[in-house]
Amino acid sequence: MLDSRLPKLEKNLKSIIISYLIVLGIGMTFGLSYVYLTSEMNPSGMMERYLGNDDPWEPKIAKTLMDLVSHAHDHITMFSIVFLSISIIFNQTSTINGFWKKFLLIEPFFSIVITFTGFFALRYITPDFAYIIMLSSGIMYLSFYVMLFISMYELIFIKEN
Repeated sequence: MLDSRLPKLEKNLKSIIISYLIVLGIGMTFGLSYVYLTSEMNPSGMMERYLGNDDPWEPKIAKTLMDLVSHAHDHITMFSIVFLSISIIFNQTSTINGFWKKFLLIEPFFSIVITFTGFFALRYITPDFAYIIMLSSGIMYLSFYVMLFISMYELIFIKEN
């Protein structure tokens, strides 16, 4: 585990973390782009993606229970690892402290569960759950990018005291 603030880290370790954060940011941005391309990032697009449609030109089939279980398993597992790693790095920053730091470190784990189990509720309980999914995933991605950019800022621009 890191035992020092980011600006005080040795140059090679800073380089590794910066490289990791850049690649992680690219990966998450591609994931967000995929969501946009498949659902247009709006409730009706999300509902169509998970509930299907009757469009003869671009038919979409409703997601099965097996589809949802596979989707939830993959995403909950991977997002947990992503947020564990970025939270450990972000914890070593000093730009944000107190309540907001703790919020950014912990909240994404709640959003992961709400977002990816929410697709079951959208499919089998009510399509209106799309709004809760959008809110929780929006907070999750906002937390990710705040942690990413603050960590990068401190690694690149804050000089060791």
